[in-house]
Amino acid sequence: MTTDRHLTRRDRSLGALVGLVVGDALGVPNEMAHLSAPPFPKLATGPVTGMIGGGPFALKPGQVTDDSHMAIMLATSLWEFGAFKIDDVAQRYVEWAFGPAFDVGGTTRNALGLVRQGIPPIEAGLHYWRHSGRSAAGNGSLMRTAPIGVFFADDPKGRRLASIKDSMITHADPRCVIACCAFNAAIAAAIMSEGEVDREALLAAADCEIDEAVQCLINFPSVIGNAAVDPRHLTGAAADLHRDLLRAQHDDPLLAGEELDLNRQAGFVRVAFRGAFWTLLHAPTFEAGLIEVVNRYSDSDTVGATTGALVGATLGEQGISAQWKDVVFKALRDGPSSPLRDDFHPRRLIDLLPA
Repeated sequence: MTTDRHLTRRDRSLGALVGLVVGDALGVPNEMAHLSAPPFPKLATGPVTGMIGGGPFALKPGQVTDDSHMAIMLATSLWEFGAFKIDDVAQRYVEWAFGPAFDVGGTTRNALGLVRQGIPPIEAGLHYWRHSGRSAAGNGSLMRTAPIGVFFADDPKGRRLASIKDSMITHADPRCVIACCAFNAAIAAAIMSEGEVDREALLAAADCEIDEAVQCLINFPSVIGNAAVDPRHLTGAAADLHRDLLRAQHDDPLLAGEELDLNRQAGFVRVAFRGAFWTLLHAPTFEAGLIEVVNRYSDSDTVGATTGALVGATLGEQGISAQWKDVVFKALRDGPSSPLRDDFHPRRLIDLLPA
């Protein structure tokens, strides 16, 4: 992948946000399907190559799912307040999940249900994680987190704390929390790059952030109070994510083995995390990379969204297919007024960024 040397911060910020919603919409037809793809490193080339809609929710071409809806809510709160306000973000999530949402992950719904019952948002994800036997490590916070990387691109500490707090609302497993921090560090590194983006440098930024996030989580009780993550869980989570980034550099990312299997563990955060970075390093264009992931990963909309955000930040908005963007931003436009058309539509992301 090559990038235009004259891309601005806004170009790359738009690339991350537009890439997320385009990747989500492209992945709709294959969501939760068991897919057959060529062995790595050969890229999948179909059958989905355009915005056709469908999938388990029979969506319109270009229509987006929960990945984009939650990212839009997060971005809207960030830009309206000029900061991360956890109570506002959580309330937006709750009103959506128990209102117009048609696609809500189990961990997300259960944690937001606790918020709805009065549990403080910073503690809700931990309550559910502990109740699940400390096994719930889905991709539901990673899929929505990119607006934090955009908003806090030049503020590492603010970005780290916002990434942690947002994930803790629903996904408190350290693998989820640290993955969000690392992913946003890569997004920010792309946005703040001068000239052509070095893709290996983005991976290095993510790798360094893993240890910074662990240290922040160790100190988290002094920042937040009772919502502490047990340090015993942090070392293993960090080692797992370091290994994910290492494997992403190889021709074979080992996503069809005993430790990680992209079909058997479709919604696991490490599958989406490793898959997005592998695609960043191995696909020649945005289109090739997104066609690859939505035709290989059975959680196709989410891996499409995460990969789209990461690659989009690298290439800028102009590096994303104009045809794909056109279908996404016109979706539902001519339909009746509804929250999905008016409040949770991707065009809201474009309106947020200053010209």
